[in-house]
Amino acid sequence: MNTKLLICLAGLCVAGQGAVAQTPQSGAQAQTSAQGAGAQKAASLTTLQVPAGAAYCHIDPQGETVLPSGRLVTPAGETVRITRSAFSIALSPDGQTALVLHNGVVSLIRTDNIQDVTRIPSYDHTIPSILNGASFLGAAISPDSKTAYLSGGDRGNVVLLDLATRKKVGEIPLNGEFDGVHYEDSYTSDLLLDSSRNELLVLDRGNFRMVRIDLATKKITASVKVGRIPFGVALSPDGQTALVANVGLYAYPLVPGVTPHNKDTMMLDFPPYGVVTKASEEGVTIDGRKIPGLGSPHVPDAMSVFTIDLNTNQVVDKFKTGFQIGQMLEGAEIVGGASPNSIAVGTGRAYVSNATDDIISVIDYKAHKMLPDIHLSVDPALDHYRGLMPFGLCLSKDESTLYVALLGLNAVAVVDTKSGETRGLIPTGWGTTRVVLSADQQNLFITSARGYGAGPNGGKGFVKPPQGTYIGDIQLSTFQKVPVPDAAALQQYTAQVLHNTYAKTIATDDGANPLPPLPGLRESPIRYIMYITKENRTYDEVMGQLEGGKGDSTLSRFGIHVPVNQAYSKTVAVQDALVMPNHLRLAKAFAFSDNFYCDSDASIHGHHWMVGTIPNEYVEVNSAEGGSFNAFSSAPGRRFPGSTGGMDPEDYNEIGGLWENMDRHHIPFYNFGEANEYTGVWEEWNETKFGSMQPVVFPLPKALYDRTSRTYAGFNTNIPDQLRVDQFEREFTLRWLKGSEPLPRLLVMQLPNDHGSSPRPKDGYPFLQSYEADNDLALGRIIQFLSHTPYWKHMLVIVTEDDAQGGADHIDAHRSDLLLIGPYVRHGYVSHTHANFGSLLKVIYNITGAGYVNQYDLTASLLSDFFTPTPDLTPYMAVPSDTRVFDPQKALDRYHRTFDWKKVHQGALLDDEDDQRAEFYQGHK
Repeated sequence: MNTKLLICLAGLCVAGQGAVAQTPQSGAQAQTSAQGAGAQKAASLTTLQVPAGAAYCHIDPQGETVLPSGRLVTPAGETVRITRSAFSIALSPDGQTALVLHNGVVSLIRTDNIQDVTRIPSYDHTIPSILNGASFLGAAISPDSKTAYLSGGDRGNVVLLDLATRKKVGEIPLNGEFDGVHYEDSYTSDLLLDSSRNELLVLDRGNFRMVRIDLATKKITASVKVGRIPFGVALSPDGQTALVANVGLYAYPLVPGVTPHNKDTMMLDFPPYGVVTKASEEGVTIDGRKIPGLGSPHVPDAMSVFTIDLNTNQVVDKFKTGFQIGQMLEGAEIVGGASPNSIAVGTGRAYVSNATDDIISVIDYKAHKMLPDIHLSVDPALDHYRGLMPFGLCLSKDESTLYVALLGLNAVAVVDTKSGETRGLIPTGWGTTRVVLSADQQNLFITSARGYGAGPNGGKGFVKPPQGTYIGDIQLSTFQKVPVPDAAALQQYTAQVLHNTYAKTIATDDGANPLPPLPGLRESPIRYIMYITKENRTYDEVMGQLEGGKGDSTLSRFGIHVPVNQAYSKTVAVQDALVMPNHLRLAKAFAFSDNFYCDSDASIHGHHWMVGTIPNEYVEVNSAEGGSFNAFSSAPGRRFPGSTGGMDPEDYNEIGGLWENMDRHHIPFYNFGEANEYTGVWEEWNETKFGSMQPVVFPLPKALYDRTSRTYAGFNTNIPDQLRVDQFEREFTLRWLKGSEPLPRLLVMQLPNDHGSSPRPKDGYPFLQSYEADNDLALGRIIQFLSHTPYWKHMLVIVTEDDAQGGADHIDAHRSDLLLIGPYVRHGYVSHTHANFGSLLKVIYNITGAGYVNQYDLTASLLSDFFTPTPDLTPYMAVPSDTRVFDPQKALDRYHRTFDWKKVHQGALLDDEDDQRAEFYQGHK
């Protein structure tokens, strides 16, 4: 493919200048005739940026809603807001009711008036719960439109709902004996009704099987083993074939020797290998124990579609859909499986959505073969990057049109099944999950999990809604009714979706701004970036007092000169406290944003987004639907990851994210503590090597495994952040100050204790605010340390949060902290540019010269306003903590360490250097 032509299509041409820019996948460096900082003539370059500009997040159902990403949503047709996390739709055969299943909640919507919504349970408790807080993906309605069948999710059952009385009328368990096998810990996933046989087909993701249930007897009549983590099920029109989409990549084994009684001593204190590697396939020996491998990702059970002959209950085909791991695509290695998740079936062909690859697989299930894929094409500026995340599917009766819910684009794609062309796009809410056609084929019904976003969840004039103020509850889903558009309407809708997604923005580059407007355009004077993520805070609760920022100081419980209450009480224990003085001092001394938002609702999303991995449908559903982990279960699906701070192989994007992009471009990087929080980990005060221990064999990303510290504690609020600073300074000194290794271009650090936890007075944490104060002092110490190193003159430090779920904000519950710190940052500056995680990755990629990875990097806002070509090398001096709130010495007592503020403030390096270096390198063998 012609590189210059490709980039012109991607909207990155240099206006008035000859240019060769990077290809999306290979990342070849861009060039322009205005090279280097000394260029005399400014170059005008077209960049793609989100349309928000300087607008703050806000919800406007009658106009344009601004999302945390900086994209807009303008749902077509009629829209109603319903309970959060809508992941299933079922239409009643009489056409009168749409049933939407949430976690523990059912919404019943009249199709002739979608504003008429019944919630089960109701907020006023007049309609009781029928699901007891558990449900997952599946919903179906009986032919007489009287009974609904609902997935019980974690409870491993199917719940029967009487639609007239709104009451539970029964349940069917999946656990128990069948055909000589005892099944336990079942987890109900998708289901469907086969009315011709009066039976249900139900997926059990706990036991990797599909069961058939006779509705006359409410008994299981067949149990068919399918692939790993069965997620979506469909039935052929003739009722002869069932198709199951499996999203699981591996079956994760228990660590050998671990029992419920010795797990604190026998768990692994670091992941055993990176994936995909020889070690991950074959296993390794650690401390005399053989740790099993995970096998190959190419086995039929992994990320595949099974077809089942319902006359024999036999699996007849196992199709591996989408691109395969290890395959090369435009110069980049595929690292993420296709994640086939949903299926629409016609008389001869089945269509499968592959979220990771942005393609629809086509299967001729009668001829037992795969046909050419449908590559979803929405716009030349976006098509060479991933990020559509196809999820729910719906096929028209004449099978000429396929409707595809695009989780990542906030749209439904309209696809011509004969040509494979995308005819157009329909605008939806944020995070589109499902789309179905009415029986008369006149209307589309669409759900979007995040709808219009969250909006504010506190502050002056805020009125608490009935669902509460937690970000996950206040962020309601949307349900849309859209008349099937004709060609003219679809053309207008398509233009609206693209307008909502990006704008072509002219950036003028005179070669002076340290942030080049495109990757590889020229060399930046910033040579080193440190990317620090913290945990769970909103802008207002930390920075709402700052002048120049759009804050609400009444929410600034972690600011300065604030009262601190006794634990679980309104009684003030400390008056005029200084909780996070370093954050505010750093903000004033360097630069901060009052218009930055986490794309995430919680850590499970945040630790994906911040390292450049778009959460796929599996991550999104797991984050919203409760499921219990049991390392010792006989059900392999109960050992499956659903992690918060870690990255699971099922979650990887097609060519990865930040780690893989740095590795692909041979840009050195190193990780302190990110990606350590896997499911079921053991987090105690003395797990200081990695922050946690794991009972199940979970791997790290291959690119990260050899670039992660073995002596820095990741997420674990039982460990003081002060200890983490000691660990960081020690390793930094021995590797890069006193050692011979060159400092990597990128350092990533997790500094987690502002997450907060229960008070632990004996350990120096008498209040929730004590954790914030610990975190604040740690950040101040880190910046002080770095600013006194010789690397400071070429350094940028990015400080943010992984999510904002822990607090309240008067603009939006996703608004959070962003500090940019370093000599080339404008000192005393407040940025009002709308920013998100994509913006931070764009900073990293543009400075280091790496290419963009996905559509969110490509279209993120450009934070040029933060930077100055004239460096200010003034070092930072940390502010001590208010010891009434947090005493660092008390926190370090159990580690037998002395906190010497004078020594800390002087920035003294390690004593007994030779001995400590020897000890350090011994620990890294």
